[in-house]
Amino acid sequence: GILSVPRLGVSSKLAGMLLPRVLLLIAACRFGIEAKKPKKEYLCNTCQSVAHLLVKLRKSDISGNTTSEVVKELVEKRDTKVCTDALLKFYADRLEPKLDSAKMAKKCLEIVPDSPNYKSASDMINAMIAKKPRSDITKILCLDTARCDKAWSKEEEPWGRKKEKQDL
Repeated sequence: GILSVPRLGVSSKLAGMLLPRVLLLIAACRFGIEAKKPKKEYLCNTCQSVAHLLVKLRKSDISGNTTSEVVKELVEKRDTKVCTDALLKFYADRLEPKLDSAKMAKKCLEIVPDSPNYKSASDMINAMIAKKPRSDITKILCLDTARCDKAWSKEEEPWGRKKEKQDL
């Protein structure tokens, strides 16, 4: 007839069985993508906490070493000088929801470059040596790498919460 649909080799019965499955698959894919979002939030929270910690450690160094030596040591010894349970617990306890400081320390090791000689580390290291503000470090570590979509607002910063005065 005039309104007939061209045959694609699929019976209407088979098409009727496939359509719900295809729709279910689309829904499952969409749900699967959304289900992974908290992981990114975990990564972003850790990244911004690490950016704050790196700048805080650089500013509080009293070793007498040059800024360049201090920054390179933070990178080379990141597992003992930056990415530790003890140092990240301050942030973990203040985040909403709270995070596990041990998991943050593990993520930290993925965020902080493990060698100051890597090209990928040079932007962060140069910014730290030049004493650039934390917002620049956050941009390099977290935003430019897509670990975060946006930086925290002043109100969202965990170090501004609870008993922060005594710990800063």
